[in-house]
Amino acid sequence: MKEATVDRTEQGGWRLFYEYAAHDASLIGLATAPGVEGPWHHDRQPFVPRSDAGDDFHLSTGPLLTDDKAQPVMFYNGATQDARWRIGWIAFDSEYTRITDRCVEPLIAPPPSPNRMDTDIAFAASVVLQDGRIWLYFSRADRALFRATIRRFSS
Repeated sequence: MKEATVDRTEQGGWRLFYEYAAHDASLIGLATAPGVEGPWHHDRQPFVPRSDAGDDFHLSTGPLLTDDKAQPVMFYNGATQDARWRIGWIAFDSEYTRITDRCVEPLIAPPPSPNRMDTDIAFAASVVLQDGRIWLYFSRADRALFRATIRRFSS
């Protein structure tokens, strides 16, 4: 287990998202607890790779945006079998029991590198809410750090 991301739900329970390996792929698991001290119990796989998308093989946890406890959003890392990592997003209900929305296309692909031999990877690192702006920090090939400003649209 690695890459843990933790949140307290609207009703006071705790959720821990983590990365694990299965069938040569990275996947995301979910553990739940009534309090931060536990006991923690493996719950389920909160979402799966999609066969028709750029996250069809690997999934890795990313930062949670939790300013709206009714609909928390995870910026996650997803990849194809040949490890072309991109950043996507997924929204959950307040208790993380169901998915309320998910990106169709990757939110962020790695910016071009001066060295064309660099690894084709963009990984979400952290998210900060500043004066109503969402700043998503991410890396390219684990060598360069970037910040994207994300705008939230409501329907």
